Amino acid sequence: MIEEERAGRYSDLFAAKHDHAESNCALCPLCATIGVLRTSKPEVLEHLAAAARELIAVAGLLLDEASEAVSAAEAIAKTPSRSGPDGKVRRIDIS
Repeated sequence: MIEEERAGRYSDLFAAKHDHAESNCALCPLCATIGVLRTSKPEVLEHLAAAARELIAVAGLLLDEASEAVSAAEAIAKTPSRSGPDGKVRRIDIS
């Protein structure tokens, strides 16, 4: 497909006169998505809502785990090391 044909196909998307007040606006992705959701079966919407709930729950767990990992890394960084001033391990003679 040449670029002029592609530009002709999608030129409506970038038109300055786009108005969202129309009931069946299909020019922008948001309106197209809303149009698809309006014509979907209720079972599909219930399934999408359940999947969205699970996704949000997983994102919350991921953030909790990341917070714990950062806290543990900060705690390790704050503990004094057993190395000497030059960064090498000190050997202590106990005999």
